[in-house]
Amino acid sequence: MTADLAAWRAHRSGVSTVDELVSVLAVERVSVTTFTGHSTTVPARRVFGGQILAQCAVAAAQTVAPPAALHSMHAYFVRAGRPGVKLHFEVTTLRDGRSFAARRVDAVQDNEIVTSMSASYHVPEEGLAHQDPMPARPAPADLPARTPFHVAADGPARAGAVDLRAVPPGGDEPESSVWLRITAPLPDDALLHQAMLIYLSDFSILHGAFRHHGVARSQVRTASLDHSMWLHRPGRADDWLLYESRSPSAAGARAMGQAALFTAEGTLLATASQEMLVRPVPH
Repeated sequence: MTADLAAWRAHRSGVSTVDELVSVLAVERVSVTTFTGHSTTVPARRVFGGQILAQCAVAAAQTVAPPAALHSMHAYFVRAGRPGVKLHFEVTTLRDGRSFAARRVDAVQDNEIVTSMSASYHVPEEGLAHQDPMPARPAPADLPARTPFHVAADGPARAGAVDLRAVPPGGDEPESSVWLRITAPLPDDALLHQAMLIYLSDFSILHGAFRHHGVARSQVRTASLDHSMWLHRPGRADDWLLYESRSPSAAGARAMGQAALFTAEGTLLATASQEMLVRPVPH
């Protein structure tokens, strides 16, 4: 699934943070299998993992023949990314078959791997179809708006390209429900929306675990260790999406999250999982 990345860089939605994000995801080709890219200005002191995952997916897609499209990815966050340092994306072909293709993408800064992703691509075809139903939740219009990356008492809160609206918890279970979307219209580009879905999947996936334990983010040191995602159906990232997540386990200073991403109409677009280091801050 290739795209006109120059058009991404030229896109103007009227919302500067959205335009910056779209431009950052448009990695620049250096050779057949290598690309470079930068990071968004928010968050200011770190590189958001979802950004690197989306950039890896965009880079890999440039090396895969259409109409094959990404259906699953599995990544390890090997080192923390550094804002202001150029990212290099090195794509390795693992397989090119008639129905499936596989790629590995290493995101590198200063000759050190920051993130390593394996990705699988599938030529569209018909087959069995079913999905879990979307649970009933309050509409996003009835919930207070937040935009991630400015820290408030309850964790990431205001400012940026994402509108996030948390559904009030219904109990003490390690679960979380949030509505989220990109805050301005995006071009009608399937790869861009797929990359944005990957970007959005790194938000809130472990909020339920923190709430369940009554732990504020300021009380722990956290680092995402890995992230997996299965893309079942195409969808738009600038429409409202419901992200349902649950933490089935926390142990050994690690917490696990599993999540499902639905359209407002109830179509299951993707499922995701992530493990995070959660280490108490010494007093």
